[in-house]
Amino acid sequence: IDVNAMASFMGERGFSMDKGYGKIKEKTFRIAHMGDMQPTMLEEVLSGIDEFLGE
Repeated sequence: IDVNAMASFMGERGFSMDKGYGKIKEKTFRIAHMGDMQPTMLEEVLSGIDEFLGE
């Protein structure tokens, strides 16, 4: 997947993501989170990723 494109797509929906680290940084991503993360918030992030991937 194009991690930069996914980060932009998710950013437009209010979520902050970035590439991973090291040798696999172009193939992995990180989901930024601060403080109190609720299951519904994670479900929204995963739904956005599904939408980006076309599933």
